[in-house]
Amino acid sequence: MAITTFSDLESFRRCPYAYRLDRTDAFPDKVTLDECLRRSVDDTIREYARSRIMGYRLKDEKVLESFWKNWDANYPKVYNPVKDDAMQYIRVGEKCMRNFVHQSTRFGAVDIVASDMEGTLSLPGKNEIAVSIQEVGRRGSTAYITRYVTDAQVSSKEELKNDLEMRTSALWAMDNLGARETVMRWVFLVQSVATELTANRPDCQEAARQVSFMIDDMRSVKEPLPRESDYCPLCPYQSRCPRFLHELSTKESGPDRGTELADRYLEYEKKKQALKNRIEVLDAEQDALKAEIVAYADSRGYMSLKGEEGKILIRHERKAELPQDKTQLIARLKQTGQYDSLSMPNYSRIRSDIVKGTVDPEIAKMANIENVDKIYVKKKDE
Repeated sequence: MAITTFSDLESFRRCPYAYRLDRTDAFPDKVTLDECLRRSVDDTIREYARSRIMGYRLKDEKVLESFWKNWDANYPKVYNPVKDDAMQYIRVGEKCMRNFVHQSTRFGAVDIVASDMEGTLSLPGKNEIAVSIQEVGRRGSTAYITRYVTDAQVSSKEELKNDLEMRTSALWAMDNLGARETVMRWVFLVQSVATELTANRPDCQEAARQVSFMIDDMRSVKEPLPRESDYCPLCPYQSRCPRFLHELSTKESGPDRGTELADRYLEYEKKKQALKNRIEVLDAEQDALKAEIVAYADSRGYMSLKGEEGKILIRHERKAELPQDKTQLIARLKQTGQYDSLSMPNYSRIRSDIVKGTVDPEIAKMANIENVDKIYVKKKDE
């Protein structure tokens, strides 16, 4: 069985159906414009790895020439390309390359010692994942594993902490690079921003455990279903996808019985939504009227108002809200021997006892008690 890659996991997450076709069909390599940009940038960076290891200074013109050459090689693989969009991506790629030269030659840049390192990491549950590190740098006894990113936005540190691929790669690096400390480094080329986080072994081990679960989930799917997303218009398998077969057929032959059925059902949905919206408006108007009723009744000492169609009963009640985190509450119930008697535990009863004042005072302190006005309707025929 082939070793799973992070590209496999990403493709499966995006669409299990397309992922299966990728592995069972002899379909030519097809990419989106985003992927073409990333590949062209990565190919260019790879070409200059040896020069950087040898300490040569990069020049914008040469690096841009390499990028254009790599773009021309990758662009024929783009599925359903749009020329105007392609030019925009080329401009982004040029900006990435200029920023790459700046990042590589500025004062304090990491000394690159290796590129395109590959390995295999054993995961919990007897799974394995292929590890690919784009670049390894050194500062003293610290190893830096670097990934160059062509995304339009810079990810926050909180988002980067959840980067499973980077944390898993860092775990492999800890065991194979012989460094005292390992730092994960993301270089966002569009913005020329680098973000660094020190790798923590327990966090990286947890990432490896999550990746193993993902591999198990992927392998457990026997009949993968298509997953609709923004990627669908770019997917080379769209003409074979059950989610789009009817849509594509109507483009050629026009509306049919399926179109009629779908429209009728959607019309019901539209009417139901209109009713829901109307009910929300009526609820808001009724709440405003409720406040007016309570104020009127209280000012005259009334407990009910009699109308031609029935009677409105006004009640002032107390409501107890328990904390969302019930750890302390459960601990107190067990400590006082009430846990089993309250059906382990019956929160409705606890709230009722708090309002009545019959509950353990320590538990009552945990609740937020507020006064609420209630209105009950008694219709004429009742």
